Amino acid sequence: MKIALDAMGGDLAPKAVIEGAVMAARDFKIEVVLVGNREVIARELADHHTAGLAISVEHAAEAVEMDESPLESVLGKPESSIHVGLEMVKRGVADAFVSAGNSGAMMAAAMAILGNLPGVDRPAIASMVPTTGGVALLIDAGANTEVKPINLMQFAVMGSVYWKHVQGVALPRVGLLSNGEEASKGTDLTRAAAAALQEMAPHVNYIGYLEGRDINRAKADVVVTDGFTGNVVLKTMEGFAAFLLGNLREVFGSGWLRRVAFLLVRKKLYGIRERLDPSEYGGAPLLGVNGVVVIAHGSSNARAIRNAVRAAANEALVRHVNSEVVEILAQSPATLSARPSGKGIRGLFSRVRGRLHLGREVSPERKPDRGKAESAREVRPLANGPVAHPSEAEQRPAKPDGTQRGRADDDPRAAHGDSQISDGPHSANGVASADGANRGIAAEGADFSRDEDRGDVAKDAGPAKHEPS
Repeated sequence: MKIALDAMGGDLAPKAVIEGAVMAARDFKIEVVLVGNREVIARELADHHTAGLAISVEHAAEAVEMDESPLESVLGKPESSIHVGLEMVKRGVADAFVSAGNSGAMMAAAMAILGNLPGVDRPAIASMVPTTGGVALLIDAGANTEVKPINLMQFAVMGSVYWKHVQGVALPRVGLLSNGEEASKGTDLTRAAAAALQEMAPHVNYIGYLEGRDINRAKADVVVTDGFTGNVVLKTMEGFAAFLLGNLREVFGSGWLRRVAFLLVRKKLYGIRERLDPSEYGGAPLLGVNGVVVIAHGSSNARAIRNAVRAAANEALVRHVNSEVVEILAQSPATLSARPSGKGIRGLFSRVRGRLHLGREVSPERKPDRGKAESAREVRPLANGPVAHPSEAEQRPAKPDGTQRGRADDDPRAAHGDSQISDGPHSANGVASADGANRGIAAEGADFSRDEDRGDVAKDAGPAKHEPS
């Protein structure tokens, strides 16, 4: 297995990431490709003994910041470590990509570069949570804050298949998170999703609604919910785990009697700590994209990175999960089929992929100097017309009366005051910049949960969030 690892992503990068990569290569005999600034990586690697370890470096000139706009990072930083790592997966150079960086940018880039699996409307983050029986899978843990019934059904299929292959459970129990176990409880969304899941039998072993307290009681193997609720649940668990462990430290922290008591129960306490520690689970897979992508916690330490690489290298995940998800969704009733790929969020990222390919054809060299690009005013194609040059007004022939022909004479849209033309997905103002950086797509970020029929990004989208954290 060859795993591409974002060396520049995360609050503790690159030090903790590179240390975790060395641990993974040594402990699991995994080939790791560190993606990022070659000089920075080389300096950090010099502090470790890497002789005999399968560690290499793939240079990436840029890095995506944790608070950066996801879509702008995709379009504006084609040489970022996230972009380069996902391209390696797409080309088959790496089996999977792992990053503890900006999770919004990870999701946007994965959808734009790898694309969704056939039949999947939206990818989802699948995170492990501790239970009395071991662990359970929570999906979605933060990728989609607003969803539709079809999305929850697809999350259930993806989570069920993942658990079957990765955990070896033949028929995972799938529950839908709600405010009560009765079928009459929940919202219109959960009731419609429940009806859809019942239609998916025997592919999905749907057992009904779950309450929040049932998650840690091991009543289900896969817990399905929207990304907003899932992320609140995940962070609540993390907060309570930290609270509990902190109190235990206080109880056994002082006095010789307490220390003797600690020696008697320390094995049990270490077991509790291990089950509650997020770093033990590594990262959460982004299910539903056409490749293996693992999103690690933003504050991942070296051990968390090590375990995230191990999770990404799971052969069952790499070889079997995606193919079976596609197979099951292809058998779903016609009423539960995903919308055509030209609509909604899928259509948006299809157009983003088109812009990325266009950018490579027009400007195949590496990152151009922005100042020079601005002054040169490169040739760009318009949305519904031929290639135009910013100075084309100077080249237009004069009118019969001797005056200069204007854009309104050539484009009827301009005559009606529509002077904003975008050659990509539209933003609130619909403007595409002349130097190729698209201001027309989420100038201040994007909320991937919006799924309007027109396929636009929400106007009120905010800055990127790192989820799950």
